[in-house]
Amino acid sequence: MSAESELVDFAEALTWSELPEEVRGAVTRLAGDAIANAVVGRGAADTTAIEAASRSLYGEGTSSIIAGTTTSLVGAAGINAFQTTAYTMCDVYRPGLCHVTPEVVPAALAMAERHDVDGPRFLAAVAAGLEATTRLCRAFNYPAFRARGWHSPGISGAMGASISAGLLAGLPSADLAGCLGLAGSQASGSFAAMGTMAVKFHQLRGAQAAVIASVHAQHALTGSKDILTANDGGLLRAFSDDPDPSQLTDELGTRWTLLDIALRPYPAASTLQSLINVLVDPAALDGLAITDVHAVRVELPEEAYRLGAEAGWENELRAMQSARYVAAGALLTRHCWIELFDEEQRSDNSLDTFARENVSVVRNMELRDGAVRVTLETTTGQRRLASDAASGDPLNPMTSAQLLEKVRHCFSTSRVSESFDPERLVHLDRETSVATLLGDLRES
Repeated sequence: MSAESELVDFAEALTWSELPEEVRGAVTRLAGDAIANAVVGRGAADTTAIEAASRSLYGEGTSSIIAGTTTSLVGAAGINAFQTTAYTMCDVYRPGLCHVTPEVVPAALAMAERHDVDGPRFLAAVAAGLEATTRLCRAFNYPAFRARGWHSPGISGAMGASISAGLLAGLPSADLAGCLGLAGSQASGSFAAMGTMAVKFHQLRGAQAAVIASVHAQHALTGSKDILTANDGGLLRAFSDDPDPSQLTDELGTRWTLLDIALRPYPAASTLQSLINVLVDPAALDGLAITDVHAVRVELPEEAYRLGAEAGWENELRAMQSARYVAAGALLTRHCWIELFDEEQRSDNSLDTFARENVSVVRNMELRDGAVRVTLETTTGQRRLASDAASGDPLNPMTSAQLLEKVRHCFSTSRVSESFDPERLVHLDRETSVATLLGDLRES
């Protein structure tokens, strides 16, 4: 049996109630977090333009835009994906540097609404998509994949999302493999996009690719059934010089790679979450006034340094990726939410000057991905801060209570009816109709 066949047979056989409790908890948190991110992402700077472009391309329809109105099926998947990632606080799968939920969850929501499925069936499909995406990231062998300049969400994410969308479209396993093949024909995205909106466009297109593939497969129009492993043009060999196909299926169903997906509490690059954690921690900064600090030295691991050390803050997205700006902003304001990155804050002279003149960023090759070391030079000496895993990291998992706190924060500025209880997003398995849930999440 091919790896593709094993993956889709595994996905088709998943039943929500039979999944391990740990897996059900992780999937519920990831899906709820994604929807909450899309709620607050409705107010992001580029959302209006994304929606206008989408309506121009795909027209109108009855599919729900989270915290918005309705539009076409493909349009809704793309807009919701963009909103999920707009404020850079969706999940991250560090072994593949892949933001998984912006592809998987919006594609699954679009098809779940179309076919009016309940929460457990929706979540089972999301579980299949998350697991397929993370396993594909591992199979690509990320260092080799990254060395060629590829960006995971529009590639691995599109593939996993197509499994979720195909399951909710009711595709049998044979057609589900062909659906995966059609997603592979659309998979793309490179790091040349870094610092531009296109880096989020990869995630938008990953979700849309899944919906497009699943609807075509419903009409018996399918693609290659060995899209991952074919000798000529299989994605593993096409995107990586050193792939490991065994990662697709080894211990499938007993070792869950989706459990290694991290959530993010703050709207900033995944590589900077620990940095924020230590600089907004009241205990770590007890008794320290900002006027006491005259220099900040930030030590980052290799990937974080490469992505954020030289980033400026000329726009919202770049500011969220900038280690100097994030360090200065978190330290000066003692918080980190979306307003820290708006034009008014980025133009604040004291914050701008502190970031430019008082913050330095260096590479520390001994740190694990996601870790940070910070040295504060103060009027009374040095204060050293450290974190090996931010809240939400698999080594420091976010609790349901912490997630609910973030969810409520996401709703605080939304146009969703005040009668909507945000706690529904941490109990998605109780929903009897995803279509009703999305209807309730439209703007009031």
